[in-house]
Amino acid sequence: MADRELNNGLDVRDTESDELTRPNRKPWIIALAVIAALVLLITALSPTIRGAFSGRGDEAEGTHNEVDVHFLGMMVPHHQQAIDMSDVLLESDVDDEQVRDLAQRIKDGQERENEQMRAWADEWGIQDDMEMHSTHIANGMFQPEELEEFASLEGDELRTTFLEMMHYHHEHVIPMTQDQIDNGGYQPLVDLAQQMLDVQTAEMDEMEQLLEARGESTLTE
Repeated sequence: MADRELNNGLDVRDTESDELTRPNRKPWIIALAVIAALVLLITALSPTIRGAFSGRGDEAEGTHNEVDVHFLGMMVPHHQQAIDMSDVLLESDVDDEQVRDLAQRIKDGQERENEQMRAWADEWGIQDDMEMHSTHIANGMFQPEELEEFASLEGDELRTTFLEMMHYHHEHVIPMTQDQIDNGGYQPLVDLAQQMLDVQTAEMDEMEQLLEARGESTLTE
């Protein structure tokens, strides 16, 4: 009997000791829940945090200025003329695959850029400015009678004239594009202008190579 009571006493003390030494899991569960919540919060806020540190948030885009408005007004019709010239080449009997590929790339790229520039013009409500500039012929653009003559050409003559005229068209818009890069206020448009400059400079090099391959040269006047 005494042994049983002694054993019972030991059992009670052992149980109490176990309860005292057993780790309490509640603080760990709470800590894990807090950590999980913080991870979710940081993930949700990460774009904002990155924007704050990189300066690329909405405010970093800036607001458009007069240079932006002028650039859109002048570049959209300039692009459209290049698209029209490319269509003439693509619909012709010219069978030079390199020249046809170049014309297709010019058409596709400048159509995408015009779509974006027109969207910004609509967003800014500058339709009057766009209409005013739509009839201007500048920055390497050709007169209507020159385009009519161009469209009447065929074969090798059309191939050569396309490369010469498109090179001239690209080259003479560079100053306006550089002005947009240097002085534009709306960063996405500044970035697009830099992309235009890079692409068209590379295309000009390509045109020169295609002309030189046949002993021809670019327009200089």
